[in-house]
Amino acid sequence: MREFTVVRGLFDIRKRQLIIDENFLKFENKDHIKDLFSIIPKNEIVGIRYGIHFIKGLEFYIGREYQIFVQTQSGKEVKIFFKLFYGRKLNEKHQLFSDIVDELWNYYFNDILNHYLLQYNNNEIFDLGGILFKNACIQFDKKEILYSDLAIKKYNHYFMIYSKEDQYKNIMLYYLKDKNAVILVEVLNTIIKNEQSRTEKISNRSL
Repeated sequence: MREFTVVRGLFDIRKRQLIIDENFLKFENKDHIKDLFSIIPKNEIVGIRYGIHFIKGLEFYIGREYQIFVQTQSGKEVKIFFKLFYGRKLNEKHQLFSDIVDELWNYYFNDILNHYLLQYNNNEIFDLGGILFKNACIQFDKKEILYSDLAIKKYNHYFMIYSKEDQYKNIMLYYLKDKNAVILVEVLNTIIKNEQSRTEKISNRSL
C-alpha cells in the first residue's frame, strides 16, 4: 500500500489523503465531513488517462494542473488533481505526479495492460482506446494498418499511429484526453517490437 497527500492548490489547501492499495483505490475528494472518500475496488478499475493541463493568463501561461482520471466499469471517473502557479514547488509537484502515476501502474494498470497483451497473443478481436485490434491489423475510422506496417511517433502529450507505407493513414491520440491512450501506446509498442523481432528472425534464416 502507498499513501500520498494531495493539496489541490491556492484556493483548496486542505491535505487530502490518497491510498493506493492492492485491493482498492481510496481518495479524499469530497468535502462533506461524513462522506470524504471515494473508494474503488481494484476489480472495478478499467481505465486511466492523465497529463498536464497548462493554465493560461492574459498573455502567457501562469501555471499547470496535474490531472489523473481513474475510470470504473460503470463509466464514472475519479479525478485526482493539483495545481501550481508561477513555477512554485514545480519539482516537488512534478515528482508527486510521477510517483502517483507509477504506483497506479504498479498496482492496477500493468495487470490491465497484460490482459490486453494476452488477447493480442491469442489472436482475439478487442477494442482499446477506440482502436479495433484484429488478427493481422488494427482498424480505426474505416482504415486498416497491418501489424507489420505499424509505426508510432511519441511526443510529450500525445502520440500518432500511422502506416509506414502510407503516412496519410494515421490517427493522433492524447494521453490526457483520450481514454486508455496510455495503455494503448504500450500495447502498440509491444506489437511493433514483436514484428521487428519476427522480421529479424526471418531475415537471419534467409542468410
